[in-house]
Amino acid sequence: MPFESDSLRDTSPLLSIVVAAYNIEGYIEEALESLLSQPYIDAIKIIVVDDGSRDETYAAARAIAERDHGAHIELLRQENGGLSAARNTGMAAVRTPYVGFLDGDDIYLKGFTDAVIPLLAEGVWDLVEYNVKIIDDDGRELDEIDVANSVASGGRPMSRAALQQFADGFHTFAWARVYRTELFDEAPFPVGRHYEDMAVVPSTYLRANSIYHIPTPLIGYRRRFGSITQMASLQDVEDLRINGTEALARCDGGEMDDYWLTVFDKLFHRACFVCARVDRGAFKQASETLSAMATDHRKARMRLAEGGGREVVELKPFDLNVRADRSIHFLKGLVKKMLRRSLDHHQRARRPGTSNQLSG
Repeated sequence: MPFESDSLRDTSPLLSIVVAAYNIEGYIEEALESLLSQPYIDAIKIIVVDDGSRDETYAAARAIAERDHGAHIELLRQENGGLSAARNTGMAAVRTPYVGFLDGDDIYLKGFTDAVIPLLAEGVWDLVEYNVKIIDDDGRELDEIDVANSVASGGRPMSRAALQQFADGFHTFAWARVYRTELFDEAPFPVGRHYEDMAVVPSTYLRANSIYHIPTPLIGYRRRFGSITQMASLQDVEDLRINGTEALARCDGGEMDDYWLTVFDKLFHRACFVCARVDRGAFKQASETLSAMATDHRKARMRLAEGGGREVVELKPFDLNVRADRSIHFLKGLVKKMLRRSLDHHQRARRPGTSNQLSG
């Protein structure tokens, strides 16, 4: 459907959606159909990046693209480089004023374009954020994530209060908002790093001049067994430390120090959570990385205190809390085994003729 901007009818794409896809043959068709079935689809360019999949992901995406006759989908293929590399490849192909991201096993919900495209057509808003519905393999709703606070519904200039609100909530999912493309540097996502969204999204908020909040779920995040966000590794903790180091480096005695210190605090708490879930062989190194992260914080606080009289604030004791969390985590795992509650370890098979009821 063409969209209208003021009194003019315009069919030029406003928004590119970068879809990163790797070994998700059972999901990618539903993901793409959740966009193609939307009103205002002519306002959208879909850039699919197959990141060296070893299954039928590319073939499934190509089948949808051929059915679309190239009207909306650009399909790219590269050697496997990880999520950041795939997104960077997609970003390099973006030619629209706005960009968003979709992981290839997630979906947009009914009403996405109705809510977003008219706002983008105004050309006023640098960021448009919306809420998230967590779904299972069959699209059943499990939970919701409130990214956009209903109290702050609507649009406003970006302010220190709005920045601090984002930092306090710290919902950094790249796919939970759309962005003015110029908010990003070239190849913005750090290749090979886990928690790459946490390294990138906070900076886009600082660069934005305006933001619009939509307190409605517009994207379905797929919670499935074995996804990267459900596994904890030593690299996760190490990469969170890198993110934290970068946040602390941005503290320069200026007015945004509180923002970046809050970002660090959120990263540190996430690192504690992840550390409690690494396997036994990696726990010692993960704990040492946490301690190093605390040292980074202490040194940064001392530097700021020397430069501007800021009080040195220590992190609260964390070691015992991490160990307690770890015990609870493994106890829950044991209870699940005792109750014979099993999770599906297999990828969802490709489903011919998939349709997305949620996207309408």
